[in-house]
Amino acid sequence: MPVEVFLITVVPAADTTKARSVLHGYTETRPVTHRFTRVRHVRRLDQSIRGIPILRSLQSSNPKPDSLAQWQDLHSTLSRQQYMLTERVDITQDVDAAVAAGQPVPMSEQTQKGERILRFNDFPDPPNPRVPQTVMQRKQIDIREPGPLLEQHMADSGFSVANEYIEETYHWWDNNNLEFVLWRQYNDLPNPTPAPLVQVAGQANWMVPDMSKMEPVAPFWMLYVRALVDANPVDRMAERMAEAHGRLGKVEKELEGVFSFMVFDRRALDTRYTGEDPE
Repeated sequence: MPVEVFLITVVPAADTTKARSVLHGYTETRPVTHRFTRVRHVRRLDQSIRGIPILRSLQSSNPKPDSLAQWQDLHSTLSRQQYMLTERVDITQDVDAAVAAGQPVPMSEQTQKGERILRFNDFPDPPNPRVPQTVMQRKQIDIREPGPLLEQHMADSGFSVANEYIEETYHWWDNNNLEFVLWRQYNDLPNPTPAPLVQVAGQANWMVPDMSKMEPVAPFWMLYVRALVDANPVDRMAERMAEAHGRLGKVEKELEGVFSFMVFDRRALDTRYTGEDPE
């Protein structure tokens, strides 16, 4: 299973333009990716369901889905512990349309039927003397499927929506395969609880808001510098993790005085689910 290794810090909203300029120059990324993503937290209210009940169906399908290995990893993980997952869809083009119209617009059919990402992030590892203090790491699974298919798979496995929000991000990449992400979240969107994952026949498409009229949750952005370390081949995993720690350490040193990366409390990123929805 891949491992996300990352640094975190806070960037005040007033310093965002300066931060973007610094990151643009540091990474020499052209062009920069600016994205809006609809994020839905999904979980199971029925705690007796374990794993992914539809896994056998996926294993016996012909042809087998490209994401079968990821489904198997998720099944193994959820067989041991319940987690809050996220379903993610890029709504950037729809947001542009809503801003141009000056009012909410229905999610386009292209976005509705396009690719979604189901993401599992594990509870970050505890502090380890072999890992720099400012570096956090956690297992991650991304499953990419067309929206209607992914939502049906999740509904058939007992999942429903706990809450949803929109995140805004800027992305840069450097020559060492590190991703730099400026991230902020907008206020939660109204949603019945629990909300169904699957759009029923005749139901209107979700309304994409005019983001120029939305308020962010806080007057700051979060900066993540991250590497995704592949788990294969297993016998070189420790070596690749050490290399990722070194690359992040180099970034932290070179950006010293510009960004101060934080020793973050891993409990703030706890995704384990015990039956209580996030606030």
